[in-house]
Amino acid sequence: MAAELGQQTVELGAMVRLAAEESYLALRELVERSRAEAEAEAQGKEGVRLRSDTEKKIDLLKFVDRTRQRMLRLHVLAKWCQQVPLVNYCRQLASTLFNHETCFTQTADSLFFMHDGLQKAHVPIFDVPFATEVLRTGSYRRLPKCIEEIGTQSMLFQDERRPTLKKLNALVRAKLLETSLPKEISKVSVTDGVANLRVDGEFQVLLTLGYRGHFSLWRLLHMELLVGEKTGPIKLEETRRHALGDDIERRMANTDNPFMILYTVLHELCISLVMDTVIRQANVLRQGRWKDAIKSELISDSSAAQGGNAPVQLGQDGELDLSGFRIPGLKLNYWLDENSSGSSEPDLYPFINIEVGKDMLINCLHSSFILDPLTDKEADLSIDLSCIDVEALILKAIACNRHTRLLEIQRELSKNVQLLQSPTDVVLKTKVNEESLGKKVDGKNFQNSCTNEVLQVRAYGQLYIHLGINIRSVIYVLHS
Repeated sequence: MAAELGQQTVELGAMVRLAAEESYLALRELVERSRAEAEAEAQGKEGVRLRSDTEKKIDLLKFVDRTRQRMLRLHVLAKWCQQVPLVNYCRQLASTLFNHETCFTQTADSLFFMHDGLQKAHVPIFDVPFATEVLRTGSYRRLPKCIEEIGTQSMLFQDERRPTLKKLNALVRAKLLETSLPKEISKVSVTDGVANLRVDGEFQVLLTLGYRGHFSLWRLLHMELLVGEKTGPIKLEETRRHALGDDIERRMANTDNPFMILYTVLHELCISLVMDTVIRQANVLRQGRWKDAIKSELISDSSAAQGGNAPVQLGQDGELDLSGFRIPGLKLNYWLDENSSGSSEPDLYPFINIEVGKDMLINCLHSSFILDPLTDKEADLSIDLSCIDVEALILKAIACNRHTRLLEIQRELSKNVQLLQSPTDVVLKTKVNEESLGKKVDGKNFQNSCTNEVLQVRAYGQLYIHLGINIRSVIYVLHS
């Protein structure tokens, strides 16, 4: 126990503080005891022992003696500490170690912040002997063998260009024959060592061999999107186009069927851009001349919500981010009553669903069976990817729906023997209404135009009643 006590250490400051606290507490106890005796004597309480003045002086003298001895011991201990060389040496050593710790910390911080500056300020190692040789002889004899074999000629001579391109054409054609092409690719041609692949209405790419020096891998030279509107094809930003091209080249190099990867990536991009354009055009029509005559809603897996759409996004590394991505569809209601408050159920009105199927093709489905007025067969609603026109699609659906309804009325009236006495009494007449469209209609876009059909019913003699349907709402119009 004594050995353990001898090994313990206490700071001198702690001992001084402890001695002062004990002296203060002892003095406070004497004062409080004297005050309590004085109060008891003044109140005349019995049973309380009162000390005499002599006892009080003796207690105060004991306190002074104890405090004096304690302070004297502390003074002697402090003098001893100053005279002992080991204590002085330890104090100096602790101060030195503290200074060293501070210096090491500052040095480490300075080296950390100096690292970036050194990388920018370092001087390259100049090859003085070889530089002297170049200045003296005008040549450099120690080029690596691989550079000598490749050579520094950047262009072929005129007489070498034709046979080289002919050989490159043969290599590209052989590589195309070795690899299966998707059936959707409509055009494949090889000219001057460059393969031209085209998918009608979607994209066109130029490819050659030599990706990163490997003549067995494909390199993408140019990419052009064919999807667009009347104003022209959709243009990608330069940075997005380069990032997309690098991603396609990398994917094609890491697969056994590179053209399927090429078609899949660009086809999904085109379909996403087409649906984005369709949704944007529908919103413009709702805010423009069609106003409340049509209504558009987005179609998703869970529910349909009003709003816009965003095209395919590229990740930070330039790679297409298609994880969890589903291209939303669009539901277009037409023939809405302009005077309605909008509280009616939209499903009561005819509509067109424009959405992407599982085969990644855009399908346009009508809510009911309608007939094409030109062929009297089921109407085929579709979107021309190279010239996206939502208004033309709506007009064609209205024309087919109007033709179907008027045809049903004609059949019902034809059953009336008193009304139908000759084949010309009830006739369905068709003519192209160019003025209502405000655009020229020719043979090329006649199938996407709106036809103004009326049901002509003979009243008497040469007087006829014409029954038509309003283009903006399902309101029947009679005029003679």
